[in-house]
Amino acid sequence: MYSINILIVDDHILFSMGIEQLIKKHFTAEVQSISNPEEALKLPLGIFDIILIDMEMPQMKGFEFIERAQKKLIGRSTKFLIVTMHDKPSIIKKTIEQKINGYILKDDNAKEFVKAIDYLQNNGTYFSKRIKSILEFSTAENEVFLSPREEDILKLVAKGRSNADIADELFISTETVKTHNRNIKSKLNIENRADLVKYAIDNLLV
Repeated sequence: MYSINILIVDDHILFSMGIEQLIKKHFTAEVQSISNPEEALKLPLGIFDIILIDMEMPQMKGFEFIERAQKKLIGRSTKFLIVTMHDKPSIIKKTIEQKINGYILKDDNAKEFVKAIDYLQNNGTYFSKRIKSILEFSTAENEVFLSPREEDILKLVAKGRSNADIADELFISTETVKTHNRNIKSKLNIENRADLVKYAIDNLLV
């Protein structure tokens, strides 16, 4: 009988194959890989003990996948492990806010990866040494944090929606949308829409 059931969601198929071999070398595990996060969301996610997820895929960003998967997994003990190349403090901290169980980088060594699986399997959390170092040296005064509502609005701005469309979609007034837009620009020290879109892309919001 398999001791652990793992799902890998990553559009880099060769990378997924390597990770699958590494898992099976060190654990008694059943491993399933899928390259399209949209298709992964159709699976009965509750059967998996751990879901490995990349943060940037063509069909969907990791943040959105995790948010949608968590809604399907309410009451379940499935763990999420981020395996990605993205090491921006703002991205790492947002995954912590999403209650992600682990975060490692794709170019961390195999020992770190095995340790992460072991910790999550035993109901722990694991952030690789490099991720911990990034968090330790990121200074709060240099970081900007948007509220969940501001992030919702920024996502829609980045998708080209007008203030009126955003207001309709979020059930708020157009004036409220304008106020949020001003606050977002002030927080980010950004003046134009193009730079807002760039920020959203750089921070994997769209």
